[in-house]
Amino acid sequence: MYDLRRFLYARPFCKNGKALDSRWFFKRINAGQVGSARTERLDLIIAIKEEFETKLEIGGAISTLDHYIAAMQLFFDFCDAEGVPATLDNLENAYLQYCEYLFQKSQKRKAEIKILTAYGYASVLSHLFGNILEIPVAVELINRTRLPYPKTTKKAVGRQADKQSLESTFKMGSFLVDLMTGITVDKIHGELPFEIPVRNGLVKNNLLVLTVNNLRTKYEHLLSAPSETLTARERKILHTLRKTRGPVTTIKGTKRHYFVSLRVTAELLVFIAQTGMNLGQARKIPRSQFRYKPAGDSWEIRCYKHRRGGEISFKIYKSYKPFLEEYIAFIDIFFPESDLLFPWFDKNGEVSKSRGLTFHSLYKLLKEHEIPWFSPMKLRKTRINWCLRRSGDNAELTSEMHQHLKETLRGSYELPSQQRSMVELTRFWNENDPIRQGELKISLISSQCSGVPVPTNDKPSAVVSPNCVNQSGCLWCKNLRDLDSFDYIWSLASFRHLKSIEAAGVIRKDVIPADLVVDRITEKIEWYRKSSQKRVTWVDEAETRILEGHYHPTWSNILEFLE
Repeated sequence: MYDLRRFLYARPFCKNGKALDSRWFFKRINAGQVGSARTERLDLIIAIKEEFETKLEIGGAISTLDHYIAAMQLFFDFCDAEGVPATLDNLENAYLQYCEYLFQKSQKRKAEIKILTAYGYASVLSHLFGNILEIPVAVELINRTRLPYPKTTKKAVGRQADKQSLESTFKMGSFLVDLMTGITVDKIHGELPFEIPVRNGLVKNNLLVLTVNNLRTKYEHLLSAPSETLTARERKILHTLRKTRGPVTTIKGTKRHYFVSLRVTAELLVFIAQTGMNLGQARKIPRSQFRYKPAGDSWEIRCYKHRRGGEISFKIYKSYKPFLEEYIAFIDIFFPESDLLFPWFDKNGEVSKSRGLTFHSLYKLLKEHEIPWFSPMKLRKTRINWCLRRSGDNAELTSEMHQHLKETLRGSYELPSQQRSMVELTRFWNENDPIRQGELKISLISSQCSGVPVPTNDKPSAVVSPNCVNQSGCLWCKNLRDLDSFDYIWSLASFRHLKSIEAAGVIRKDVIPADLVVDRITEKIEWYRKSSQKRVTWVDEAETRILEGHYHPTWSNILEFLE
């Protein structure tokens, strides 16, 4: 299945500095244009081959071997470039040198690769080489390198960002549903280009026009030219043009597999959004073992998961089942020889048997019409977080719905919600605040308090103790509650101006109580200034009013008297 001969030779590089593609690499090997084989690597290549065979025998996925092959090619490229012996006896040392090389590339001022990418390459090889060298997992190779596991800090999702994310997801989903509905068997076999009506506001003129390679613009004149005047090449182009333009009875040789691929990828994304399956599972689902089971307001889909070693179930909404049944009938026509639910055409229009499908064509179409793009992983993460919110942050229920451990869901999928955190904090303090919310009173400085003066532990001795008579004491009272409002900030700014006048009238070098009050109020105002853009506006407006002599009613009489 895999030709490992390539690793016995140094891979050539093109004039642009890029390594030669594997297809051309094999052609040069067969033509004897890459020098002699490095036979000292033979024992290592045989060991790798045996490890691959073992993985396949125990049910490993072919796609996993693709990752190994890609990572190994970069490893051998490094060994060839740096003159490092890539042999079975020197494998551990060569691996450690390669990891140091990756680390250095990721640490440059203008990093050539991201640390996450470097860790990914090293991690894949650590597992493969560790099995070959029989190294225990507890002391695996990657733990002996300087490549750290790149931890990412989760950022809370604000209310507006969360809303925009859902709106963008719904926009993409609406477009995909219209695309799925519009790409039918008749339209694929019919005249090109064909049109698909799209719901209002998604694309220009609410109409999507689809066609394949635009040969008409360049070779339109061939359609009306006498056949005897055409060259052999022009006749071939004309034949292709007529087949492309349609109508046709078969898509073979017409490049119309492009439309089928568009619908398959659109259906796959909608399926992932409906079921919460990951991409690897969904791509492997066979149609013959795909079955429904009624489950209340939804339908349960059961399939086999190799990693789990048993059946797993996912739920879909009842309204989605007709779409799924129509899609299966569509696939039966174009892929009668494939049992996959999401089969795939390669670039030549043949049913792909090894490589997984790609979303390149669909992504390009979405970008062309300015429709937001969500990868399968991001789509699944959005669905999981939506389910968390709708279930009241019930992690056990959500993890069960998506076939995950609760720890996996928390660590890899959950995005903290700023809005929900604020709600929970407010609820907590409403229940646990020693001051009952219904008993709050207006304080001397226009905030709120319980009316019971209790000094804080950090109250300076020079400042008067809280006594519900002296305003300065309020600033060091445990039962004071600041308000989140412009009026309160205006009151603080006015009070600070009053104390500044008081401090300026005392000719002393020592710090007096009025100075401490000014500093305390400034700390509070600066907190408001740094906390949010809305509060910045409040602070700026309050300070502007003070400069204009427009003071808060609580302090206006005394300030006007002093001035």
